[in-house]
Amino acid sequence: MGVDSVTGVERLFNLVTHAHPGMGLRDLEPLVGAVVRTASPTEDALTMKEALRRFVADQDWPAARRAGYMLDLLCYFGPHQELWQHVLYPWLDRMADELPVDGDLLPFYPGDSRDNPLDSLARRWGLSSGVLYDRLNRLLRPPYVC
Repeated sequence: MGVDSVTGVERLFNLVTHAHPGMGLRDLEPLVGAVVRTASPTEDALTMKEALRRFVADQDWPAARRAGYMLDLLCYFGPHQELWQHVLYPWLDRMADELPVDGDLLPFYPGDSRDNPLDSLARRWGLSSGVLYDRLNRLLRPPYVC
């Protein structure tokens, strides 16, 4: 795949799913907001679904957990959530079931020490903590600050 064939959303999605250990909330939060705000169910869904399938097949569990969580976020936040639900459910349920159930929980943001057992969306993907939902909602309202 050449550089020209990678869309902006795909590039952002890959940065989020393969976050470097030194990247924290302040580094990744604007990227998460941009993906949720701009990803299109008609143009980006297939690429993002294929990425998650590949991560699961490769047993790249950190990337699979973050990718699944990001796709779930699209179903609850952003301008096209109903369309995302139509495109992704129940497929996401099957993908979540393919993740190993034992093992350490991973924070969505590397270095995040929060452990939020009440965040069922994060737990579904084997994450100890997810995004801060109130902050994500603010990122999705104009003016967009990245």
